[in-house]
Amino acid sequence: MKLPKIIFGIAVSLLLVYIIILSVQFSSVQEIIPIHYSGDGADGFGSKNFLWLEVGLNMLLLCLLALPIFFPEKMFGKNGDYLESSAETAIKNRQVFLSVLSVFVTVIFCGLSLKEII
Repeated sequence: MKLPKIIFGIAVSLLLVYIIILSVQFSSVQEIIPIHYSGDGADGFGSKNFLWLEVGLNMLLLCLLALPIFFPEKMFGKNGDYLESSAETAIKNRQVFLSVLSVFVTVIFCGLSLKEII
């Protein structure tokens, strides 16, 4: 049961590194940054404070994804109607999936705006 927690730790570490980079570079970021893109490129602009909104949303999503990873007995039922051979295997598979999803969420949130701060 350590693998999901290690993978989730990678997501948290990525977010912490992004927060540090954003904190250091925030004063040099342009006041107006693109916040929405379409097929033609940037078509929506906003304040650089939206970068902190991304951090907050990412933290909120990580907190929601952490619940079933760290407290599986409260989040998953033990009724036994899983496709896997046992309930333990089913719960572990779901924890691994959610921890990998947390890494993808963090990479997407941080990666989209990284070019604005570097």
